[in-house]
Amino acid sequence: MRHQPLRGRSEPMERALSVVRAARRHGSGGVVLVSGTAGIGKSALLAEVCTQAARIQVRPARGACDPVEQVSPGAPVITALRAGAEPLVTAEQYAEIVDAVHQPLLLVERIAAALECASGQSPVLLAIDDVQWADQVSTFVIRTLLTRLLGLPVVWLLATRKDDAGVLGSVHTSLEHIRLAPLRSSDLAAIAQDRLGHEPDERTRGFLDASAGNPLLAVDVLDNLARAAARGERDTVPEEFGAAIAGRLADLPDAARGLVETVAVCGRAVPVQEALRLVADPIGSGRDGALAAALESGLVQIDDQGLTTRHDLVREAVCAALPDRTVRTLHSRFARHHLDAGRPLLAAPHARAAATRGDVASALILITAAEELATASPRDAGDLAALAFRTLRPEQTEWLDVGRRSLSVLRRTERATEAITVADAMLVHLDDADLVGAIGTEAARALWLGGKPGELLARITPMLEADALTPAVGARLTAARALANTRRTAGESGAHEAAGALDLARASGDQDAQALALQAVGEAARNEGRHQDALRSFRELRALAGPCQLAEEITSLQFLDRYDHAQLLLDEARSDCDDTSGAIPPALHCAQMWQDFNLGHSDDAEAGARTVLELGRHLGNGVHALDALIVLIAVALLRGDTQAASEHLAQADRLIEADESVCKPGLAVMRGWLAASRGDLATALQVLGPVAFEAAGSCNYWPLWPCWMGIFFGVGSAGADEDFTSTVVHIAELAASRNPGVASFEGVARNLRGREKGDLTMLAEGAQILDRSPRPILRAYGADCYGRALLAEGRRDQALELLDRAWDDYHRMDARVYRDDVQHTMRQAGTRRAKWARTSPRPDNGWAALTDAERRVALLIAAGHSNRSAAGELGVSINTVGTHLRMVFGKLGVQSRVQLANAVNRGEAGAVSGR
Repeated sequence: MRHQPLRGRSEPMERALSVVRAARRHGSGGVVLVSGTAGIGKSALLAEVCTQAARIQVRPARGACDPVEQVSPGAPVITALRAGAEPLVTAEQYAEIVDAVHQPLLLVERIAAALECASGQSPVLLAIDDVQWADQVSTFVIRTLLTRLLGLPVVWLLATRKDDAGVLGSVHTSLEHIRLAPLRSSDLAAIAQDRLGHEPDERTRGFLDASAGNPLLAVDVLDNLARAAARGERDTVPEEFGAAIAGRLADLPDAARGLVETVAVCGRAVPVQEALRLVADPIGSGRDGALAAALESGLVQIDDQGLTTRHDLVREAVCAALPDRTVRTLHSRFARHHLDAGRPLLAAPHARAAATRGDVASALILITAAEELATASPRDAGDLAALAFRTLRPEQTEWLDVGRRSLSVLRRTERATEAITVADAMLVHLDDADLVGAIGTEAARALWLGGKPGELLARITPMLEADALTPAVGARLTAARALANTRRTAGESGAHEAAGALDLARASGDQDAQALALQAVGEAARNEGRHQDALRSFRELRALAGPCQLAEEITSLQFLDRYDHAQLLLDEARSDCDDTSGAIPPALHCAQMWQDFNLGHSDDAEAGARTVLELGRHLGNGVHALDALIVLIAVALLRGDTQAASEHLAQADRLIEADESVCKPGLAVMRGWLAASRGDLATALQVLGPVAFEAAGSCNYWPLWPCWMGIFFGVGSAGADEDFTSTVVHIAELAASRNPGVASFEGVARNLRGREKGDLTMLAEGAQILDRSPRPILRAYGADCYGRALLAEGRRDQALELLDRAWDDYHRMDARVYRDDVQHTMRQAGTRRAKWARTSPRPDNGWAALTDAERRVALLIAAGHSNRSAAGELGVSINTVGTHLRMVFGKLGVQSRVQLANAVNRGEAGAVSGR
């Protein structure tokens, strides 16, 4: 691409270079975002910054996003790694990275490892142009790496037409946003003098004024003037850029014009010989002449990659000058060319642009690409699958096969609404009961993942009434109905139906039916609070369906207080990912989040919840968003931050589109807890009442979770609602009876019965049982309740000992609300503790502002650990380390890992290491 002169850009250039120089001098990273309209000089600025960076031993790498090939996952970032005279990665590293394009989490891991290695040798500059066209995976990679590589000498230089930092998401670390304004008249005049060799006359200045300060348009005007002067012409320069391009295109010979049109529609650099072969009319011996004429026009140029238009504005203007039919024909030609070469992902965007109703070839390309992209880029895959189906007519032979493939992709990418639209369109034209049942099963899976069991049931039931279903399809439909009913049919009825579906599935021998039925049995058992039964079902499901079901098994272990075993499975999964260069699936991130929350690691749980939300947002997967938001709300309420809790609730209301049966119980608990925290007991009881009174027959495990029982009972007691408190006690005892030997359930049940009766012996027994619980919130709760009761009986010393223990557990898990309440009670009892002085609110900045988890991460990184090795030391995910590290840098005001290490070495971390 030919870049425009950098006249009038000295100040933006200096701002960008200052970040690059800091990387060289201080080992810090940063982000430079350059925004402005097309042709304003962004690409020229990027090119010059890269040139200057190389001169000061900062290794530049350049890539660019493409408006046509947006379905090539991560291509702009990946290709940049091997660009330039000194590529950032070896050929072997590059091959490993390319192999991971369909696994975004693994892709990030491999790119991050390569950049950590490269930046350890010298600072790195990654320049990505036209990020407004970034594909979904590239956006995910950039956002994730900004956190992952925090503090390393890696500078991101991003150019976009959009005047916002949207590509960065919520990560704006060390952001330098440069907005390029139109050039001044004096700068345009200077460009004219450079170009023409003399000062512009009044007529030329008039043309330049028409460019509105856009350097590309100004140069185009000047080139037109020069060509006109060479021909002895005057007044031939069109006032409109598009008209100028169209006129120049029309003046070309047919073969040269066809070559320019081919390159423009391609949207990317094309090898010269490939471009010449793709021109519609054979050029034959005129190849060289056509190429020379095309280059002479100034519309295209040759660079290291091949033939390309000299600027995106030129490409857009050429395409705008062509009839729609011509553009579609050219796209169709490119689609066939890439498909013949075995490049379906490159063929897909051209097929998308070429597709018209009934176009079988385009539809087959689209669905093939969608299937390849389903894991890496779910949103793009869903779009392509939906378009592939819409392209064909029902009477076409390929319609049924493409429809079923499209439905499968839409289900896997959680596009429930579109999956149902495709299923309905197919069912209208089908009479075969078995085929109807098979399509219905696929639609049912989509509805389950979308959290819509009600609609699932409405669709499945009529299909089951059809005749002539094969045993396999009948078993699948029956299992799908049973799974849906775990959210609709309470208690034993749901469990009985799931068990019957499993018997039928086993008799059919169909593995898909058995997997659906086992999931239904496990869900039904968990809803009833029978967690040992749930564990057996989910273990069998994992043995049948593979490790993708591991998270359900871990969750069951957590409910059974088997946190050591749950952590072993999490560690094994993490180790397996390391051994295979894999990435931890989102479901296991969610399981680790709950592990941290239940064990009182509030900082890690909060960081994990944010990771789960980010992964869901970037990967188009919202399955775990509800759990993540509930953890964020609970952590905020434990800390007494009702404002943050309210904001997270509002976010949940916006994000979660599942049926009420799926999301209502959990969010109702959070909403009632928030109301109680604000002193609104009437609202709290109004919200929590239905949850408690319906718990025994609930279709969801939330009401039977032991951690909520104390909150429920406290609200009922404060509101003097005996029916409510009695119901809560009954729920706790029911849950305990279904989980014999599990301290968390049995201890809470004994505690609440003792509180209801005012029985000190029962409270003592409850505290003793809860002391065996691995959940610090419950250990503290048992000691807290028993201690207060003893204090009321005048047994002060014994009471204070218990309250001290409760205070310690509350403090360790950052449950400030309960800790401060215990502290107030002890103070009223006439005692003081030196440790209380250390609980003053953390400052906003400095080492004292860091949480314990942040301190641990800071010390490991300062000691030279990478994010990955620090994660291994701490037993958390790499994403969690990145989240903590971002907070550390912000609170300490450091910009690099070198600065962090220096701060520690100067002794500023003494308070940290001595804690």
